[in-house]
Amino acid sequence: MNTLKYFGTDGMRGPFGEPPVDRVHLGRLAQALAKRYAPKRIVIGRDTRASGVEVVNFLTNGLPQNTEIFDCAVITSPLLSRAVVETEADLGLMITASHNPSDDNGVKILNRFGEKITEKEEFELEKWMDLLPDFVENRNHRVVAHAVRPCYKMAQAVWDRFPRAAIDCAHGAAVEFAKASYRFRQMDWLGDRPDGRNINAGCGSEWPELLCRTVRQNGADLGIAHDGDGDRVLFCNRFGEILQGEIVLGIIAIFLEKIGNLRRHRVVTTAMSNGGLRISLERRGVEVIDAEVGDRNVARAMREFGCNFGGESSGHVLFFDGAPTSDGIQTALLFLEAVAFLGISLEDTCQIISLFPQKSCNIKVKYKIPLTKFPVLSELIRGERERIGKNGKIFIRYSGTEPKLRLLVEAEDGILAEDVLGVLENGIRNYKEFL
Repeated sequence: MNTLKYFGTDGMRGPFGEPPVDRVHLGRLAQALAKRYAPKRIVIGRDTRASGVEVVNFLTNGLPQNTEIFDCAVITSPLLSRAVVETEADLGLMITASHNPSDDNGVKILNRFGEKITEKEEFELEKWMDLLPDFVENRNHRVVAHAVRPCYKMAQAVWDRFPRAAIDCAHGAAVEFAKASYRFRQMDWLGDRPDGRNINAGCGSEWPELLCRTVRQNGADLGIAHDGDGDRVLFCNRFGEILQGEIVLGIIAIFLEKIGNLRRHRVVTTAMSNGGLRISLERRGVEVIDAEVGDRNVARAMREFGCNFGGESSGHVLFFDGAPTSDGIQTALLFLEAVAFLGISLEDTCQIISLFPQKSCNIKVKYKIPLTKFPVLSELIRGERERIGKNGKIFIRYSGTEPKLRLLVEAEDGILAEDVLGVLENGIRNYKEFL
């Protein structure tokens, strides 16, 4: 299949005002949506970026006048997904660049089931976008304000187990909904004052240092961090130590299996996930299925294999019994319920899900040239794969949302993993063609 031109692994995003997140391309996208889906009703929402209102206007003004628009204003991606189903809309448009800096923006497109559209559909939309002219603005839509109330619930005994929590909302869309959902006896709020420019700025799940420091300084029992659009979550324990995403996935999976709610005794994750997760779960009778990177691909594999639970190490966790897409707040509550049910501390979780050492880095690139075009580099990668053995992993891939090359090395020995990563990074940096 050809490479997507405008869309990445999670919607279309980039610097606001530049292609494809500019007036021309967003207008063409709106026309393409009209051609492909002929929607009668669309639900639209946004995160807290200053450019969000303009993006909404560019999109809605390019839609046919007979399209009814339900405007949710600032909302998390998972709650917009629920709103699509609630209103029986044909499409959902979430205006967000997720964990990217505030100068970026973008669009996530949801189908009538609240699920992200497929890559095939994105290819079709791109073809229409390249064929369509600049749009003529239509401003006479019927716009309906639509409020979504969070419906997250958890037993009081679970809240009592964690008296004090630090919660970082990344100055993003999760602020209002997190404050309406979390019920810890004492809460230290971070990243809860969005001003349009500070989303993800030194805070949230991409920048957990502030959260970890606050937990240690305030003597909190745990820390919770969300990203800009609220579909991911990250945890730290009372010592300010980050819990890897595989630990969160594994603990929830064990909990669901024990209460008889893990469909087909299976979990879907990606090949990027730590090999220790597979070993830890298979010892407990849970099968692990690998999908391609991206929560959309995880969701597709979950449907294919009849599973109700899966996710990525990045903090995207899907539990179909609760929502059709990844929901950071739902994941947080499910994880805390699992920890309470299993009678363990956050510090104990890494003993139950024992992970292999991983080392990673990102290399900023100008051009995403296939690495297969560099034979010497391919040979270097093959040689390093032999060094780490059959239980090790090397992943080198371009980010689908940012101009970065991502490197990850996993091995049973941490020193070996770090050495291999250094060899690969130095080898790649010798190629100036794409740096």
